[in-house]
Amino acid sequence: MNAPTRCTNELTGDGPRSAVAALLRIGEPGDGLLTGLVDEVGPITVLELISAVAAGKSSAAEAAQSLSSIGVMVAGGAQLDRAFDRWAVRGEQAHGVRDLESVSRLGGRLVIPSDDEWPAALNDLGPAAPLGLWVRGEARLSTALRRSVAVVGARAASNYGTKCASDLAWDLTAQGFTVVSGGAFGIDAAAHRAAVAGEGTTLAFMAGGVDRFYPAANTELLHQVLDCGAIVSETAPGMTPMRHRFLLRNRLIAASSQVAVIVEAGWRSGALNTARHALELSRAVAAFPGSVYSASSTGTHRLIRFQEAQLVTSCEDVVGLIAAEDPALFDEGDLTSGQRQLPSADPVDDLAEREKICLNVLSATKSLDVGTVAGRAGLTVPDTLSALAVLELAGLGARRESGWVKLRPAT
Repeated sequence: MNAPTRCTNELTGDGPRSAVAALLRIGEPGDGLLTGLVDEVGPITVLELISAVAAGKSSAAEAAQSLSSIGVMVAGGAQLDRAFDRWAVRGEQAHGVRDLESVSRLGGRLVIPSDDEWPAALNDLGPAAPLGLWVRGEARLSTALRRSVAVVGARAASNYGTKCASDLAWDLTAQGFTVVSGGAFGIDAAAHRAAVAGEGTTLAFMAGGVDRFYPAANTELLHQVLDCGAIVSETAPGMTPMRHRFLLRNRLIAASSQVAVIVEAGWRSGALNTARHALELSRAVAAFPGSVYSASSTGTHRLIRFQEAQLVTSCEDVVGLIAAEDPALFDEGDLTSGQRQLPSADPVDDLAEREKICLNVLSATKSLDVGTVAGRAGLTVPDTLSALAVLELAGLGARRESGWVKLRPAT
């Protein structure tokens, strides 16, 4: 295959923006190899190469070789052959112009790094930075995220937790801060609702497309968020929220905020994942204390105990962390040497990312053939078969006559 050239207008529509739109459908969130490739040669060329492989006009090896021939070097480049095969699974489904038009009809837009609206804080994610962000709502991202605080926590929040989240979000709004959260039940909803009531700005980062509100029970609240803030996602329109997308979405919440406040979180709460991302990005992390008898606060207490979060009880405490000359709340050495590694009680935690994605795709009630699993997971069929074999050995998946199903882990 010859060295990559500029794509035709038929393929790319209005250029880089439609190419990024297509790539957001092709790749999964946090695909560092795809991001690195786009940084090197641009989204149009990357889309052209993937489309050629998907259409059978070239092989994955030829696509990778064409990049090597012009001296393109990216981290993980040795895996490019397999990556092109993986991306090609969704290559024929990717129509950037169509996605741009569908979101535009909803009053939305695609913000890409070259736009003035792009929030510079997300660049701290490096190779894990999103290629672009689908946005619906009145808020302009670059303005809204100049002064922002993430308020996150348990979905099954207690009355105490929702009261703390509401009071904090209300007070932050009064001081001109944007409240960032994930649009979920519990703490997230309480934070968004208080920000809306205070006529402030709030952003909801979603794990699915911006065209479908999730959870559906929060539809009315999310419509209110559109009026005073924005709903944001890197996931293509129409794509459903999946567990791994929630976890990867959390990195955007952490990166877009100056402080991540964990109001209430159990031992295995997803909010702790947001705290981990914030720590990796050198963001300040804070946590509210709860009752020592409450399972809903075991996660926040663990953060405080291991000095990964600063104990806070009010908006003033949180704002003080932002105003501090050095917002680091811990000795970095403690994270690697002093922190105990807690045992994993869930076999899913021991799975590689590929196996976790396949497990999320499987259903406990409806069997799926390998091709369907591969398409939904964005993996090649060989990689999918390998992942399913691992799940079968772990007792998390099983092969039936009509396809593969998810099994409950043994307790």
